[in-house]
Amino acid sequence: MNRGLPLLSALLALLSALLSTAACRSQEQLSNAEIQGQRLYDTHCYECHENPHPDLHKLPTNLHGLFLRKSLPSGDPATDEQVRKTIVEGRGTMPAFDRRLREEDVQDLVKYLRKLK
Repeated sequence: MNRGLPLLSALLALLSALLSTAACRSQEQLSNAEIQGQRLYDTHCYECHENPHPDLHKLPTNLHGLFLRKSLPSGDPATDEQVRKTIVEGRGTMPAFDRRLREEDVQDLVKYLRKLK
């Protein structure tokens, strides 16, 4: 019987655990509200903001890194309240979501947009 085999197995298991832990730390975990916001984004925002129809006269804003900018494309400050207002009231060709989303949904969506890089 090879005595080095259990030691090698233990070292491989340890290395695997360390790599797994490092991978988890490098990916930011989403809160429950942010996960819900991601679902809402995928349902209501993705089609236009990630995969816009090529025949659109004006392409929708790319929302990745939205809060890293000082201002929104409208010139308004990039704040939670201003993004919330845009979602609720709409802007230009973007429809208003005041009748489609509850206030809690809008807040979750804003939380997710903060994480969208």
